[in-house]
Amino acid sequence: MAFQVKDPAKAQRMNIAANLWVARIIPVILAGVVGYATYVLVVILCINYLLVKHENKSAAVPILVIYFVLFLFMAASFLRLVYITTFYPPLVPLGPSAIHKRKTSSRNGGEKKLRGGIGGSEYGSRDSSGDTSRNVASPQDDPDSPGLELFYTKDVFVCELDGKPKWCSYCANWKPDRAHHCSTSGRCILKMDHFCPWVGGPVGENNMKFFIQFNAYTALYCLHLLVVMANYVAIQKSSKDERVNAELVVILGLAAFFFSFTAGMAGSSIHLAMWNLTQVEDLGSKTRIHTLAVIKPCYDRLVQINPDLASQPPYAEITYPLGAGIPPPPNCSQQPGIPSIKTNSHAGQWRPSPVAPMLESKAQPWSDFNPSNPPTAITSSDATTSFPLVPSAQQQTSSQANAVVGTSTVPSGFPSVVETASRQEKLSARDLKAMRTFGILSMQDVGQNPWDLGSALLNVKSVMGNSILEWFLPIRRSPCCNHESTESYYAIGPYVENVRRAAGFVKDHGSQNASQNPPRRRRKHRRRKSRSGREQDSDQINGIVPNRDVEMDKLKKGRPQGSTEGGSTGNGEGRS
Repeated sequence: MAFQVKDPAKAQRMNIAANLWVARIIPVILAGVVGYATYVLVVILCINYLLVKHENKSAAVPILVIYFVLFLFMAASFLRLVYITTFYPPLVPLGPSAIHKRKTSSRNGGEKKLRGGIGGSEYGSRDSSGDTSRNVASPQDDPDSPGLELFYTKDVFVCELDGKPKWCSYCANWKPDRAHHCSTSGRCILKMDHFCPWVGGPVGENNMKFFIQFNAYTALYCLHLLVVMANYVAIQKSSKDERVNAELVVILGLAAFFFSFTAGMAGSSIHLAMWNLTQVEDLGSKTRIHTLAVIKPCYDRLVQINPDLASQPPYAEITYPLGAGIPPPPNCSQQPGIPSIKTNSHAGQWRPSPVAPMLESKAQPWSDFNPSNPPTAITSSDATTSFPLVPSAQQQTSSQANAVVGTSTVPSGFPSVVETASRQEKLSARDLKAMRTFGILSMQDVGQNPWDLGSALLNVKSVMGNSILEWFLPIRRSPCCNHESTESYYAIGPYVENVRRAAGFVKDHGSQNASQNPPRRRRKHRRRKSRSGREQDSDQINGIVPNRDVEMDKLKKGRPQGSTEGGSTGNGEGRS
Protein backbone atom coordinates (compact mmCIF):
# COMPACT_ATOMS: atom_id res chain seq x y z
CA MET A 1 0.00 0.00 0.00
CA ALA A 2 1.42 3.35 -1.03
CA PHE A 3 2.30 5.86 1.64
CA GLN A 4 0.09 8.96 1.41
CA VAL A 5 0.38 12.29 3.22
CA LYS A 6 -2.95 13.90 4.04
CA ASP A 7 -1.55 17.37 4.74
CA PRO A 8 -0.95 19.10 1.36
CA ALA A 9 1.56 21.53 2.84
CA LYS A 10 3.58 18.73 4.36
CA ALA A 11 3.45 16.81 1.09
CA GLN A 12 4.71 19.87 -0.73
CA ARG A 13 7.61 20.27 1.70
CA MET A 14 8.51 16.61 1.32
CA ASN A 15 8.38 16.93 -2.46
CA ILE A 16 10.68 19.94 -2.42
CA ALA A 17 13.12 18.18 -0.09
CA ALA A 18 13.14 15.11 -2.34
CA ASN A 19 13.80 17.24 -5.41
CA LEU A 20 16.73 18.95 -3.74
CA TRP A 21 18.23 15.66 -2.60
CA VAL A 22 17.91 14.21 -6.09
CA ALA A 23 19.55 17.34 -7.48
CA ARG A 24 22.49 16.76 -5.13
CA ILE A 25 22.88 13.07 -6.00
CA ILE A 26 22.63 13.19 -9.80
CA PRO A 27 25.83 15.26 -10.32
CA VAL A 28 27.73 12.59 -8.40
CA ILE A 29 26.24 9.93 -10.70
CA LEU A 30 27.29 11.96 -13.74
CA ALA A 31 30.81 12.20 -12.38
CA GLY A 32 30.85 8.41 -12.00
CA VAL A 33 29.71 7.97 -15.63
CA VAL A 34 32.48 10.28 -16.84
CA GLY A 35 35.01 8.38 -14.74
CA TYR A 36 33.92 5.09 -16.23
CA ALA A 37 34.09 6.53 -19.77
CA THR A 38 37.60 7.79 -19.06
CA TYR A 39 38.68 4.33 -17.85
CA VAL A 40 37.27 2.61 -20.94
CA LEU A 41 38.79 5.02 -23.44
CA VAL A 42 42.19 5.44 -21.78
CA VAL A 43 42.90 1.98 -20.34
CA ILE A 44 40.88 -0.48 -22.40
CA LEU A 45 40.96 1.21 -25.81
CA CYS A 46 44.11 3.33 -26.01
CA ILE A 47 46.51 1.41 -23.75
CA ASN A 48 45.44 -2.23 -23.95
CA TYR A 49 44.04 -2.29 -27.47
CA LEU A 50 45.97 0.33 -29.46
CA LEU A 51 49.35 0.62 -27.71
CA VAL A 52 49.91 -2.88 -26.29
CA LYS A 53 48.11 -5.09 -28.77
CA HIS A 54 48.51 -3.14 -32.03
CA GLU A 55 51.31 -0.65 -31.12
CA ASN A 56 49.40 2.08 -32.93
CA LYS A 57 50.70 5.31 -31.37
CA SER A 58 49.55 7.45 -34.29
CA ALA A 59 45.95 6.67 -33.37
CA ALA A 60 46.22 6.53 -29.59
CA VAL A 61 47.97 9.87 -29.05
CA PRO A 62 45.49 12.10 -30.99
CA ILE A 63 42.56 10.32 -29.34
CA LEU A 64 43.98 10.95 -25.88
CA VAL A 65 44.94 14.58 -26.57
CA ILE A 66 41.53 15.54 -27.95
CA TYR A 67 39.79 13.62 -25.19
CA PHE A 68 41.60 15.32 -22.30
CA VAL A 69 41.29 18.80 -23.83
CA LEU A 70 37.53 18.38 -24.06
CA PHE A 71 37.46 16.69 -20.67
CA LEU A 72 39.28 19.66 -19.11
CA PHE A 73 36.82 22.24 -20.46
CA MET A 74 33.83 20.06 -19.61
CA ALA A 75 35.03 19.38 -16.07
CA ALA A 76 35.88 23.05 -15.42
CA SER A 77 32.47 24.27 -16.58
CA PHE A 78 30.71 21.50 -14.67
CA LEU A 79 32.53 22.22 -11.41
CA ARG A 80 31.92 25.94 -11.80
CA LEU A 81 28.24 25.33 -12.51
CA VAL A 82 27.70 22.96 -9.60
CA TYR A 83 29.60 25.28 -7.24
CA ILE A 84 27.47 28.32 -8.14
CA THR A 85 24.24 26.32 -8.08
CA THR A 86 25.00 24.78 -4.68
CA PHE A 87 26.54 27.68 -2.76
CA TYR A 88 25.29 30.77 -4.63
CA PRO A 89 21.95 29.81 -6.20
CA PRO A 90 20.04 32.61 -7.99
CA LEU A 91 17.38 32.88 -5.29
CA VAL A 92 15.21 35.85 -4.39
CA PRO A 93 15.33 36.43 -0.61
CA LEU A 94 12.32 35.36 1.40
CA GLY A 95 10.11 37.94 3.02
CA PRO A 96 9.95 38.14 6.84
CA SER A 97 6.49 36.57 6.98
CA ALA A 98 7.59 33.68 4.74
CA ILE A 99 10.62 33.01 6.94
CA HIS A 100 8.46 32.99 10.07
CA LYS A 101 5.81 30.84 8.42
CA ARG A 102 8.30 28.25 7.21
CA LYS A 103 9.92 28.03 10.62
CA THR A 104 6.63 27.54 12.42
CA SER A 105 5.28 25.12 9.80
CA SER A 106 8.41 23.01 9.97
CA ARG A 107 7.84 22.62 13.71
CA ASN A 108 4.11 21.99 13.89
CA GLY A 109 3.13 21.28 10.28
CA GLY A 110 0.52 24.01 10.34
CA GLU A 111 1.41 25.70 7.08
CA LYS A 112 -1.58 26.68 4.98
CA LYS A 113 -1.89 25.76 1.37
CA LEU A 114 -0.93 28.53 -1.03
CA ARG A 115 -2.28 29.09 -4.48
CA GLY A 116 -0.64 30.13 -7.72
CA GLY A 117 1.28 28.86 -10.68
CA ILE A 118 4.83 29.28 -11.80
CA GLY A 119 4.71 33.03 -11.22
CA GLY A 120 2.87 32.89 -7.89
CA SER A 121 -0.63 34.13 -7.21
CA GLU A 122 -1.74 37.74 -7.38
CA TYR A 123 -0.36 39.79 -4.55
CA GLY A 124 -3.85 40.96 -3.69
CA SER A 125 -5.16 37.44 -3.17
CA ARG A 126 -5.91 36.04 0.25
CA ASP A 127 -5.11 32.74 1.86
CA SER A 128 -6.97 29.68 0.79
CA SER A 129 -8.79 29.71 4.07
CA GLY A 130 -10.40 33.02 3.18
CA ASP A 131 -9.97 34.37 6.70
CA THR A 132 -10.96 38.02 6.69
CA SER A 133 -11.63 38.43 10.38
CA ARG A 134 -8.25 39.90 11.15
CA ASN A 135 -7.98 43.52 10.06
CA VAL A 136 -4.25 43.24 9.48
CA ALA A 137 -2.77 44.43 6.21
CA SER A 138 -0.67 41.88 4.41
CA PRO A 139 2.89 42.91 3.49
CA GLN A 140 2.03 43.61 -0.14
CA ASP A 141 -0.77 45.97 0.95
CA ASP A 142 1.52 47.93 3.25
CA PRO A 143 2.59 51.19 1.55
CA ASP A 144 5.83 51.02 3.53
CA SER A 145 6.46 47.41 2.53
CA PRO A 146 10.22 46.80 2.51
CA GLY A 147 11.72 46.15 -0.88
CA LEU A 148 9.67 48.60 -2.94
CA GLU A 149 12.57 51.04 -2.98
CA LEU A 150 14.56 48.53 -5.04
CA PHE A 151 12.00 49.06 -7.80
CA TYR A 152 11.03 52.73 -7.82
CA THR A 153 14.66 53.83 -7.63
CA LYS A 154 14.94 52.41 -11.16
CA ASP A 155 13.52 54.25 -14.16
CA VAL A 156 11.76 51.17 -15.57
CA PHE A 157 10.46 48.03 -13.89
CA VAL A 158 7.89 45.33 -14.61
CA CYS A 159 4.63 45.91 -12.78
CA GLU A 160 1.03 44.82 -12.50
CA LEU A 161 -1.78 46.89 -13.98
CA ASP A 162 -1.95 48.93 -10.77
CA GLY A 163 1.69 49.99 -11.03
CA LYS A 164 3.09 47.87 -8.22
CA PRO A 165 5.66 45.13 -8.78
CA LYS A 166 4.62 41.51 -8.96
CA TRP A 167 4.14 39.79 -5.64
CA CYS A 168 4.94 36.18 -4.78
CA SER A 169 2.62 34.83 -2.09
CA TYR A 170 4.88 31.81 -1.53
CA CYS A 171 8.01 33.83 -0.76
CA ALA A 172 6.10 36.87 0.62
CA ASN A 173 8.27 39.25 -1.33
CA TRP A 174 8.27 41.44 -4.40
CA LYS A 175 9.53 39.68 -7.48
CA PRO A 176 12.28 41.43 -9.44
CA ASP A 177 12.05 41.69 -13.19
CA ARG A 178 12.19 38.30 -14.93
CA ALA A 179 11.99 36.42 -11.62
CA HIS A 180 9.63 33.44 -11.38
CA HIS A 181 8.62 31.10 -8.62
CA CYS A 182 10.00 27.58 -8.97
CA SER A 183 7.60 25.05 -7.50
CA THR A 184 10.30 22.36 -7.59
CA SER A 185 12.61 24.23 -5.23
CA GLY A 186 9.94 26.31 -3.49
CA ARG A 187 11.72 29.63 -4.12
CA CYS A 188 11.67 32.51 -6.57
CA ILE A 189 14.56 32.37 -9.03
CA LEU A 190 16.22 35.39 -10.61
CA LYS A 191 15.84 35.20 -14.40
CA MET A 192 14.67 31.62 -14.01
CA ASP A 193 15.30 29.27 -16.92
CA HIS A 194 14.43 25.87 -15.45
CA PHE A 195 15.18 23.52 -12.58
CA CYS A 196 17.89 21.07 -13.64
CA PRO A 197 18.61 18.11 -11.33
CA TRP A 198 21.59 17.20 -13.55
CA VAL A 199 23.52 20.21 -12.26
CA GLY A 200 22.19 20.39 -8.71
CA GLY A 201 19.37 22.93 -8.74
CA PRO A 202 17.74 25.86 -10.53
CA VAL A 203 19.36 27.51 -13.53
CA GLY A 204 18.96 31.26 -13.59
CA GLU A 205 20.76 34.55 -13.68
CA ASN A 206 24.22 33.76 -12.33
CA ASN A 207 24.71 30.21 -13.65
CA MET A 208 23.05 30.27 -17.08
CA LYS A 209 26.35 31.08 -18.77
CA PHE A 210 28.09 28.09 -17.19
CA PHE A 211 25.11 25.90 -18.04
CA ILE A 212 25.47 26.76 -21.74
CA GLN A 213 29.22 26.17 -21.61
CA PHE A 214 28.80 22.84 -19.84
CA ASN A 215 26.25 21.57 -22.36
CA ALA A 216 28.34 22.71 -25.32
CA TYR A 217 31.56 21.12 -24.03
CA THR A 218 29.74 17.96 -22.97
CA ALA A 219 28.19 17.64 -26.42
CA LEU A 220 31.64 17.88 -28.03
CA TYR A 221 33.04 15.44 -25.45
CA CYS A 222 30.28 12.93 -26.15
CA LEU A 223 30.66 13.41 -29.90
CA HIS A 224 34.35 12.53 -29.62
CA LEU A 225 33.51 9.40 -27.63
CA LEU A 226 30.75 8.52 -30.08
CA VAL A 227 33.00 8.73 -33.14
CA VAL A 228 35.92 6.88 -31.55
CA MET A 229 33.84 4.08 -30.05
CA ALA A 230 31.75 3.63 -33.20
CA ASN A 231 34.91 3.38 -35.29
CA TYR A 232 36.62 0.71 -33.20
CA VAL A 233 33.43 -1.25 -32.57
CA ALA A 234 33.02 -1.44 -36.35
CA ILE A 235 36.68 -2.52 -36.73
CA GLN A 236 36.33 -5.25 -34.12
CA LYS A 237 33.06 -6.41 -35.62
CA SER A 238 34.54 -6.72 -39.11
CA SER A 239 37.67 -8.50 -37.89
CA LYS A 240 37.59 -12.29 -37.78
CA ASP A 241 40.31 -12.57 -35.13
CA GLU A 242 38.76 -10.15 -32.62
CA ARG A 243 35.63 -10.03 -30.57
CA VAL A 244 33.63 -6.89 -29.95
CA ASN A 245 34.42 -5.44 -26.54
CA ALA A 246 31.18 -5.04 -24.60
CA GLU A 247 32.48 -2.05 -22.64
CA LEU A 248 33.09 -0.13 -25.86
CA VAL A 249 29.48 -0.79 -26.83
CA VAL A 250 28.25 0.48 -23.44
CA ILE A 251 30.21 3.72 -23.80
CA LEU A 252 28.95 4.04 -27.36
CA GLY A 253 25.34 3.91 -26.16
CA LEU A 254 25.95 6.35 -23.29
CA ALA A 255 27.78 8.76 -25.59
CA ALA A 256 24.93 8.69 -28.11
CA PHE A 257 22.32 9.35 -25.41
CA PHE A 258 24.14 12.21 -23.68
CA PHE A 259 25.19 13.77 -26.99
CA SER A 260 21.60 14.03 -28.18
CA PHE A 261 20.54 15.43 -24.81
CA THR A 262 23.34 17.98 -24.29
CA ALA A 263 23.46 19.09 -27.92
CA GLY A 264 19.74 19.80 -27.85
CA MET A 265 20.02 21.71 -24.57
CA ALA A 266 23.00 23.71 -25.81
CA GLY A 267 21.27 24.57 -29.08
CA SER A 268 18.01 25.65 -27.45
CA SER A 269 19.83 27.65 -24.75
CA ILE A 270 21.97 29.50 -27.30
CA HIS A 271 18.89 30.18 -29.42
CA LEU A 272 17.05 31.66 -26.43
CA ALA A 273 20.13 33.68 -25.46
CA MET A 274 20.15 35.22 -28.94
CA TRP A 275 16.63 36.51 -28.25
CA ASN A 276 17.39 37.31 -24.58
CA LEU A 277 14.74 34.91 -23.33
CA THR A 278 14.57 32.10 -20.80
CA GLN A 279 12.62 28.89 -21.14
CA VAL A 280 9.95 30.20 -18.76
CA GLU A 281 9.62 33.45 -20.72
CA ASP A 282 9.56 31.60 -24.02
CA LEU A 283 6.53 29.55 -22.95
CA GLY A 284 4.17 32.52 -23.17
CA SER A 285 6.20 34.85 -25.37
CA LYS A 286 3.72 34.63 -28.25
CA THR A 287 0.73 35.78 -26.17
CA ARG A 288 2.17 37.88 -23.34
CA ILE A 289 2.04 41.68 -23.23
CA HIS A 290 4.40 43.10 -20.62
CA THR A 291 3.31 45.99 -18.43
CA LEU A 292 6.02 48.41 -17.34
CA ALA A 293 6.22 51.27 -14.90
CA VAL A 294 8.26 53.95 -16.68
CA ILE A 295 9.51 57.09 -14.96
CA LYS A 296 7.54 60.12 -16.08
CA PRO A 297 9.39 63.31 -17.05
CA CYS A 298 8.41 66.64 -15.55
CA TYR A 299 5.38 68.40 -16.98
CA ASP A 300 7.39 71.11 -18.74
CA ARG A 301 9.38 68.45 -20.51
CA LEU A 302 6.20 66.63 -21.53
CA VAL A 303 4.76 69.83 -22.99
CA GLN A 304 7.91 70.35 -25.05
CA ILE A 305 7.74 66.81 -26.40
CA ASN A 306 4.01 66.52 -27.13
CA PRO A 307 1.52 69.04 -25.73
CA ASP A 308 -1.48 66.90 -26.63
CA LEU A 309 -0.23 63.84 -24.74
CA ALA A 310 0.88 66.06 -21.86
CA SER A 311 -2.64 67.47 -21.41
CA GLN A 312 -4.39 64.14 -21.98
CA PRO A 313 -1.98 61.33 -21.09
CA PRO A 314 -3.27 57.94 -22.32
CA TYR A 315 -1.97 55.98 -19.35
CA ALA A 316 -2.44 55.50 -15.65
CA GLU A 317 0.07 56.77 -13.13
CA ILE A 318 1.45 55.83 -9.76
CA THR A 319 3.64 57.84 -7.41
CA TYR A 320 6.23 56.37 -5.06
CA PRO A 321 6.79 56.18 -2.13
CA LEU A 322 3.28 55.00 -1.40
CA GLY A 323 1.14 55.87 1.61
CA ALA A 324 0.83 59.63 1.90
CA GLY A 325 -2.40 59.00 3.80
CA ILE A 326 -4.38 61.85 2.20
CA PRO A 327 -7.99 60.92 1.35
CA PRO A 328 -9.66 62.44 -1.71
CA PRO A 329 -11.27 65.87 -1.31
CA PRO A 330 -15.06 65.81 -0.80
CA ASN A 331 -17.21 66.04 -3.93
CA CYS A 332 -14.12 66.53 -6.06
CA SER A 333 -14.65 65.93 -9.75
CA GLN A 334 -11.97 65.08 -12.27
CA GLN A 335 -11.75 67.50 -15.16
CA PRO A 336 -12.73 65.96 -18.51
CA GLY A 337 -9.81 64.69 -20.51
CA ILE A 338 -7.41 64.55 -17.55
CA PRO A 339 -6.67 61.00 -16.35
CA SER A 340 -6.80 60.46 -12.65
CA ILE A 341 -3.57 59.65 -10.89
CA LYS A 342 -4.41 56.60 -8.86
CA THR A 343 -2.81 53.58 -7.36
CA ASN A 344 -4.44 50.50 -6.01
CA SER A 345 -6.54 50.84 -2.91
CA HIS A 346 -5.08 48.50 -0.37
CA ALA A 347 -8.46 46.96 0.35
CA GLY A 348 -9.84 46.27 -3.09
CA GLN A 349 -6.76 46.22 -5.34
CA TRP A 350 -7.89 48.83 -7.85
CA ARG A 351 -6.72 48.08 -11.38
CA PRO A 352 -7.13 50.08 -14.57
CA SER A 353 -8.68 48.50 -17.62
CA PRO A 354 -6.13 46.49 -19.62
CA VAL A 355 -7.92 47.44 -22.84
CA ALA A 356 -8.20 51.17 -22.27
CA PRO A 357 -5.45 52.47 -19.97
CA MET A 358 -6.92 55.98 -20.21
CA LEU A 359 -8.50 56.67 -16.83
CA GLU A 360 -11.26 59.07 -15.88
CA SER A 361 -11.93 59.59 -12.21
CA LYS A 362 -15.51 60.03 -11.08
CA ALA A 363 -16.59 61.87 -8.00
CA GLN A 364 -17.35 59.62 -5.12
CA PRO A 365 -19.90 60.99 -2.62
CA TRP A 366 -19.01 60.98 1.02
CA SER A 367 -22.18 59.04 1.71
CA ASP A 368 -20.51 55.97 0.26
CA PHE A 369 -17.87 55.99 2.98
CA ASN A 370 -18.47 54.05 6.15
CA PRO A 371 -17.03 55.80 9.22
CA SER A 372 -16.48 52.44 10.86
CA ASN A 373 -14.31 51.36 7.95
CA PRO A 374 -12.26 54.43 6.96
CA PRO A 375 -10.47 54.42 3.63
CA THR A 376 -7.06 52.87 3.55
CA ALA A 377 -3.91 54.75 2.78
CA ILE A 378 -3.57 55.99 -0.76
CA THR A 379 -0.73 57.71 -2.49
CA SER A 380 -0.37 61.43 -2.62
CA SER A 381 -0.85 61.18 -6.36
CA ASP A 382 -4.54 60.56 -5.67
CA ALA A 383 -4.91 64.13 -4.48
CA THR A 384 -5.37 65.94 -7.77
CA THR A 385 -4.65 69.38 -6.29
CA SER A 386 -1.19 68.53 -5.04
CA PHE A 387 1.33 68.41 -7.83
CA PRO A 388 1.56 70.32 -11.13
CA LEU A 389 0.92 67.20 -13.19
CA VAL A 390 -1.80 68.91 -15.27
CA PRO A 391 -1.62 72.28 -17.06
CA SER A 392 -2.26 75.27 -14.88
CA ALA A 393 -4.80 76.52 -17.39
CA GLN A 394 -6.87 73.42 -16.84
CA GLN A 395 -6.71 73.40 -13.06
CA GLN A 396 -9.63 74.63 -10.99
CA THR A 397 -9.61 78.26 -10.06
CA SER A 398 -9.57 79.35 -6.47
CA SER A 399 -13.21 80.39 -6.63
CA GLN A 400 -14.21 76.94 -7.86
CA ALA A 401 -12.19 75.31 -5.11
CA ASN A 402 -13.83 77.56 -2.51
CA ALA A 403 -17.23 76.65 -3.93
CA VAL A 404 -16.43 73.00 -3.52
CA VAL A 405 -15.36 73.57 0.06
CA GLY A 406 -18.46 75.58 0.80
CA THR A 407 -20.95 73.14 -0.64
CA SER A 408 -19.43 69.92 0.64
CA THR A 409 -20.25 68.38 3.95
CA VAL A 410 -17.39 66.40 5.38
CA PRO A 411 -18.25 63.81 7.99
CA SER A 412 -16.41 63.73 11.24
CA GLY A 413 -13.13 61.92 11.24
CA PHE A 414 -12.08 63.01 7.73
CA PRO A 415 -9.89 66.03 6.96
CA SER A 416 -11.33 68.91 5.00
CA VAL A 417 -9.96 70.17 1.72
CA VAL A 418 -8.21 73.04 3.47
CA GLU A 419 -6.56 70.65 5.89
CA THR A 420 -5.54 68.41 3.02
CA ALA A 421 -4.00 71.31 1.14
CA SER A 422 -2.16 72.49 4.26
CA ARG A 423 -0.70 69.02 4.72
CA GLN A 424 0.51 68.97 1.17
CA GLU A 425 2.06 72.41 1.52
CA LYS A 426 4.07 71.10 4.45
CA LEU A 427 5.86 68.65 2.19
CA SER A 428 9.47 69.69 2.07
CA ALA A 429 11.41 70.12 -1.14
CA ARG A 430 13.42 67.03 -0.25
CA ASP A 431 10.22 64.98 0.07
CA LEU A 432 8.98 66.22 -3.28
CA LYS A 433 12.26 65.28 -4.93
CA ALA A 434 12.10 61.83 -3.37
CA MET A 435 8.68 61.20 -4.88
CA ARG A 436 8.78 59.61 -8.33
CA THR A 437 5.80 59.36 -10.66
CA PHE A 438 5.65 56.47 -13.12
CA GLY A 439 3.46 55.94 -16.13
CA ILE A 440 1.93 52.48 -16.37
CA LEU A 441 2.64 51.52 -19.97
CA SER A 442 2.09 48.32 -21.91
CA MET A 443 4.14 46.99 -24.77
CA GLN A 444 2.76 47.96 -28.15
CA ASP A 445 2.27 44.44 -29.47
CA VAL A 446 2.00 40.84 -28.33
CA GLY A 447 5.32 39.04 -27.96
CA GLN A 448 7.53 42.12 -27.69
CA ASN A 449 10.41 41.44 -25.32
CA PRO A 450 11.46 44.51 -23.29
CA TRP A 451 14.92 43.01 -22.77
CA ASP A 452 15.63 42.30 -26.43
CA LEU A 453 18.61 44.59 -27.02
CA GLY A 454 18.01 44.78 -30.76
CA SER A 455 20.66 42.35 -32.02
CA ALA A 456 21.58 38.74 -31.38
CA LEU A 457 25.17 39.71 -30.58
CA LEU A 458 24.19 42.13 -27.82
CA ASN A 459 21.76 39.62 -26.37
CA VAL A 460 24.40 36.89 -26.31
CA LYS A 461 26.94 39.26 -24.76
CA SER A 462 24.56 40.02 -21.90
CA VAL A 463 24.67 36.32 -20.99
CA MET A 464 28.06 35.02 -22.11
CA GLY A 465 30.26 38.10 -21.63
CA ASN A 466 31.59 41.07 -23.55
CA SER A 467 34.70 39.35 -24.93
CA ILE A 468 35.10 36.19 -26.96
CA LEU A 469 37.42 34.79 -24.30
CA GLU A 470 34.64 35.00 -21.71
CA TRP A 471 32.38 33.01 -23.99
CA PHE A 472 34.63 29.96 -23.72
CA LEU A 473 36.18 30.23 -20.24
CA PRO A 474 33.93 29.45 -17.23
CA ILE A 475 35.41 32.10 -14.98
CA ARG A 476 33.48 35.38 -14.86
CA ARG A 477 29.76 35.61 -14.33
CA SER A 478 27.30 37.04 -16.83
CA PRO A 479 27.13 40.82 -17.30
CA CYS A 480 23.38 40.63 -16.60
CA CYS A 481 24.24 39.89 -12.95
CA ASN A 482 25.25 43.54 -12.53
CA HIS A 483 22.22 45.52 -11.33
CA GLU A 484 23.91 48.83 -10.53
CA SER A 485 22.27 50.67 -13.42
CA THR A 486 19.60 53.16 -12.39
CA GLU A 487 17.66 52.62 -15.61
CA SER A 488 16.38 49.10 -15.03
CA TYR A 489 17.14 45.85 -13.25
CA TYR A 490 18.20 44.36 -16.59
CA ALA A 491 19.29 46.18 -19.73
CA ILE A 492 16.28 47.16 -21.82
CA GLY A 493 16.03 47.37 -25.58
CA PRO A 494 14.45 49.46 -28.34
CA TYR A 495 10.93 48.16 -27.70
CA VAL A 496 10.85 50.09 -24.43
CA GLU A 497 12.09 53.19 -26.23
CA ASN A 498 9.19 52.84 -28.66
CA VAL A 499 6.76 52.66 -25.74
CA ARG A 500 8.27 55.80 -24.23
CA ARG A 501 7.99 57.58 -27.55
CA ALA A 502 4.36 56.56 -27.99
CA ALA A 503 3.54 57.86 -24.49
CA GLY A 504 5.23 61.19 -25.19
CA PHE A 505 8.10 60.67 -22.75
CA VAL A 506 10.84 61.14 -25.37
CA LYS A 507 10.97 62.99 -28.66
CA ASP A 508 10.36 61.18 -31.91
CA HIS A 509 13.55 61.51 -33.95
CA GLY A 510 12.34 59.20 -36.70
CA SER A 511 12.43 61.84 -39.43
CA GLN A 512 15.88 63.03 -38.42
CA ASN A 513 17.28 59.52 -38.29
CA ALA A 514 15.81 58.73 -41.70
CA SER A 515 17.68 61.66 -43.22
CA GLN A 516 20.92 60.69 -41.47
CA ASN A 517 20.93 57.03 -42.51
CA PRO A 518 24.05 55.90 -44.36
CA PRO A 519 23.78 55.71 -48.17
CA ARG A 520 23.90 51.93 -48.09
CA ARG A 521 20.73 51.71 -46.05
CA ARG A 522 19.03 54.25 -48.34
CA ARG A 523 19.88 52.12 -51.34
CA LYS A 524 18.38 49.10 -49.63
CA HIS A 525 15.33 51.17 -48.89
CA ARG A 526 15.00 52.16 -52.55
CA ARG A 527 15.42 48.55 -53.63
CA ARG A 528 12.61 47.56 -51.31
CA LYS A 529 10.49 50.31 -52.82
CA SER A 530 11.30 49.16 -56.34
CA ARG A 531 10.52 45.56 -55.41
CA SER A 532 7.22 46.65 -53.95
CA GLY A 533 6.51 48.55 -57.16
CA ARG A 534 7.25 45.48 -59.23
CA GLU A 535 4.97 43.44 -56.99
CA GLN A 536 2.20 45.97 -57.57
CA ASP A 537 2.71 45.74 -61.34
CA SER A 538 2.54 41.96 -61.18
CA ASP A 539 -0.63 42.22 -59.13
CA GLN A 540 -2.18 44.41 -61.76
CA ILE A 541 -1.25 41.93 -64.46
CA ASN A 542 -2.83 39.14 -62.45
CA GLY A 543 -6.00 41.15 -62.06
CA ILE A 544 -5.38 42.30 -58.47
CA VAL A 545 -5.87 46.06 -58.30
CA PRO A 546 -4.29 47.72 -55.25
CA ASN A 547 -6.15 50.40 -53.32
CA ARG A 548 -5.38 53.83 -54.80
CA ASP A 549 -6.85 57.27 -54.78
CA VAL A 550 -9.77 57.55 -57.22
CA GLU A 551 -9.07 61.18 -58.13
CA MET A 552 -5.43 60.34 -58.90
CA ASP A 553 -6.56 57.53 -61.21
CA LYS A 554 -8.86 59.90 -63.08
CA LEU A 555 -6.07 62.46 -63.38
CA LYS A 556 -3.64 59.88 -64.79
CA LYS A 557 -6.16 58.69 -67.37
CA GLY A 558 -6.41 62.20 -68.79
CA ARG A 559 -2.62 62.64 -69.10
CA PRO A 560 -0.45 61.72 -72.09
CA GLN A 561 1.48 58.46 -72.04
CA GLY A 562 4.83 60.04 -71.21
CA SER A 563 3.52 62.14 -68.37
CA THR A 564 1.85 59.08 -66.90
CA GLU A 565 5.15 57.27 -66.54
CA GLY A 566 6.75 60.32 -65.02
CA GLY A 567 3.84 60.74 -62.67
CA SER A 568 3.95 57.13 -61.58
CA THR A 569 7.69 57.34 -60.96
CA GLY A 570 7.24 60.49 -58.97
CA ASN A 571 4.41 58.95 -57.05
CA GLY A 572 6.49 55.93 -56.19
CA GLU A 573 9.57 57.83 -55.04
CA GLY A 574 8.21 61.14 -53.87
CA ARG A 575 6.16 59.78 -50.96
CA SER A 576 8.98 57.80 -49.43
